[in-house]
Amino acid sequence: MEIVFISGWATTSAIWKNIGDTGFPVHYLEWNEVLAGSVTLPSSCIVVGWSLGGQLALDMLNFPEVKGLLLISSMSCIASASGRPGVDPSSFHEISSMLSRSRAGYLKSFFRKCGAGRDELPELMKQSSSFTDEELLLGLEMMFKKVVKPARSLPATLIHGTSDAIIPFECSMHIFEEMLFMCTSLVPVSGGNHLLPLTHPDVVTEAIKELAERIDS
Repeated sequence: MEIVFISGWATTSAIWKNIGDTGFPVHYLEWNEVLAGSVTLPSSCIVVGWSLGGQLALDMLNFPEVKGLLLISSMSCIASASGRPGVDPSSFHEISSMLSRSRAGYLKSFFRKCGAGRDELPELMKQSSSFTDEELLLGLEMMFKKVVKPARSLPATLIHGTSDAIIPFECSMHIFEEMLFMCTSLVPVSGGNHLLPLTHPDVVTEAIKELAERIDS
C-alpha cells in the first residue's frame, strides 16, 4: 500500500509538512496537476485529499489503483443546492471578482478565514504564488460547478472541523450519509478550522494508519 496526497486550492504539497510517518511510501500530487489530467498512481494506494484535493480524490474512484480514500475538510461540490449543503453559489462570482481586483488581498483574507495565524500566513501566501490566475479560477470552477458523484464505494474516512468557515462540516456529513456507504467513518474535529493538515496532523496520520488496517483486514 502507498499513500498519495493531493493538496488543496491555492496550496502546494507543503500543506502536508506536519503529517507524521505513516509507515508507507508517500507520493504528492498538486491539485492543478490533477485538474490538468497529470495523474499517475501506484498500483495500490490510499488517496488523501484536503479541501479541493478531497473533491478531486473523490472523483478518482474510477481508478482501480485506489483502494481507499481519506477526505479532509472536503465536499462533493462546495455550492449548495436542494438536498446538498454548501455555500451560496453566487460566491463563485464574488471570489472571481476579488481575485481579479486584488489577488494578494483576497488570498490573505481567504487564508485568514481558513484559520491561518501570523506564523502560517507568509508560508501559505508563498505556496499560492506557485499558481497562475487561470489555474486558481479553474480550481474555483471545479469546486463550484462540478458535482462529483463517486464511481464506486470503498473504505473511506472523512475528517472535518466542526468550526470550518470555508467548507461547512455538513458537506462531509452529506458524503458520509449519501455517497460512500462501505466501511466509511466520519471523524469530527471539535472546534477545528479548515487547515486540519497543519493544525491537527496527528489526527490525519492516525486516520491513514487506521484506514490502511481496515483495507488489509
